[in-house]
Amino acid sequence: MDWKSAKFILASTATAVVVSQVAKKLIKYFYNLKKSSQPLVANDDACSEVFNSKIRDINDVILFSDDVVRHTLKVPPNKDVTICESRELNCFKLIKYIKSARETLDVCMYLITSSEIAEQIIRLGQRHVLVRIVVDSDMANTPPSQIKKLQEYSFIRVQTNKKSILMHHKFCIIDGPKAIQRKNLLKNYAEKLNIHSQFVKQNVKPSKNKYIKGFVMSGSLNWSTQAMVSNHESVIVTSNANIVNKFEKEFESLWVEDEPINTHMMQHHMCKCKCKLCVTNYNAVHQYKVKYKNVDYKT
Repeated sequence: MDWKSAKFILASTATAVVVSQVAKKLIKYFYNLKKSSQPLVANDDACSEVFNSKIRDINDVILFSDDVVRHTLKVPPNKDVTICESRELNCFKLIKYIKSARETLDVCMYLITSSEIAEQIIRLGQRHVLVRIVVDSDMANTPPSQIKKLQEYSFIRVQTNKKSILMHHKFCIIDGPKAIQRKNLLKNYAEKLNIHSQFVKQNVKPSKNKYIKGFVMSGSLNWSTQAMVSNHESVIVTSNANIVNKFEKEFESLWVEDEPINTHMMQHHMCKCKCKLCVTNYNAVHQYKVKYKNVDYKT
């Protein structure tokens, strides 16, 4: 190879490197320009700092609409951030609220067909969140209802309304005070009745937060894909104690304890023992029911 050929190859290589670097910088520049011209989309963590606090103070509205809703949110230090709410973001936000349950989840829903929400409920049960669900009897087994799927898991308790009138509620209570009291009572029962609880307790991590502020989500929205994708719907989310208390009373009026309490406790503690002491110790259960008969919530 002569000197002229080598010089030509070196010049061509240098030119190609320079062109590629310039093209890369131009692409990056126009991409950032386009990105900066769009409104900032804040996720659930950025929208509300109090949502992630230990003592939750929530007053929120989730709207499902065909139009993109834009508004301005004040974020410290005195910075305006434009929030772009779309159906996809609001679906994510709804599931994020459900996912935030730490101790209990009480659901009263006319229709549940969303597989994403069903999967999240299963995950909550797997991490020892006590889940109770009340659904309308006519819609429980109507495809594509997710109720049959949820009933396959022993740690998720599902009931249909026992009354002849339509159960058209659409609300859920996350970490309700009475529900947490009920869960603690079940744990106390388990320690007395289940001879294996001392071994199971070692594997269950205690809650770090002694006090958990519950909240309720209620509105027109069924937990269905159709509602979240195509309908105009609204959901109000609030941690107001009076409102949470009223919804808890309504849920307890619909919920019926219909199985031996010690069997339910074994399911909650993942005890698979079928021994006579664990399954048929009804006398001890009766004694504790008499002891706590004045408690204003069902056991």
